[in-house]
Amino acid sequence: MRQWIRSHLTFANVVSLAALFVALGGTATAVTYVVSSNSQVGPATISGHKPPTGKHANIIGGSVNGKDVADNSLTGADVLESSLKGLRNNCPSGMTLVGKAHDLCVDATNRATGKNWADSAAVCENAGLRLPSISEALEGHAVLDAGAGPYWTDDAFKDGSADVAYGYSGVMHNIFEDQRSDNTFTVRCVATPSDA
Repeated sequence: MRQWIRSHLTFANVVSLAALFVALGGTATAVTYVVSSNSQVGPATISGHKPPTGKHANIIGGSVNGKDVADNSLTGADVLESSLKGLRNNCPSGMTLVGKAHDLCVDATNRATGKNWADSAAVCENAGLRLPSISEALEGHAVLDAGAGPYWTDDAFKDGSADVAYGYSGVMHNIFEDQRSDNTFTVRCVATPSDA
């Protein structure tokens, strides 16, 4: 028997036997689990940012947005408020989020003064922004009124031979028509909040 053991005692056998004892001994090893399909996850096993008592959150903070949620699956004012908080920080620098739906960024201060309609549109375009539409000017009136204006909107047309555009007056709180090439107004630009 001793002769048989000695003849079979090799380095490979010793190492494999030692590995077997370590494995059977319950030594902890780091294991990474990767879920590659929904069928690998049982129902009601993944919790969100507010898990049930005694459980831990499984979702990485900030990794879920509207694209990950089924339409009409969320309800309640708390859900709306939570999603709006995320949008509040996604306006370009120097802009303020406005509107009942918090869906518009407006320049917080004047971007330029004394510009006709075409030059005003170019100022906004060069900054990667745009002039407000009439409805956006009205939606952002609280921010625009603080600067008095008047401001050009992006709504322009030809009236006979005259080039006309609509403006918004923060002093009179109204929309008016004016010659887009002759008159110079203050420039305020708008943007849509990013969902990044």
